[in-house]
Amino acid sequence: MTIKILDSVKNYEEAIKISCELLEEKGIVESRYYDAILEKIEQFGAYFCIAENLCMPHARPEDGSIKEGVCILKLNNSIDFFGKKVKLFLTLSAKDNKSHLDIMKKITEVCVNKEKFNKILNAKTEEEIKEVF
Repeated sequence: MTIKILDSVKNYEEAIKISCELLEEKGIVESRYYDAILEKIEQFGAYFCIAENLCMPHARPEDGSIKEGVCILKLNNSIDFFGKKVKLFLTLSAKDNKSHLDIMKKITEVCVNKEKFNKILNAKTEEEIKEVF
């Protein structure tokens, strides 16, 4: 799990790019993974935005995923994602159609728990976010 807190970014593309670069640095995705995510957005719209303040960008395993992983990018100032305000980007990578299920289960447990989710949104350090997970 890679975690980064930034004050702000220009737009959702930059947020996703940063997330993908962090995953790439860890050997989790190839550089083409970012382009694949943008293609999914172009094709299907904002379906990654699954709740207020939460976006889960991802692409197919064959789109440049090397292994399963997640990058948590928390923004102190929300950005617009197709008319929705987003502060938390959880960029996912899975090497196949099942390997990411444990990650998804943990993310779901945290995100449906309003107290834990708010702790992440209000976190000042990466360590605070890591403690929630």
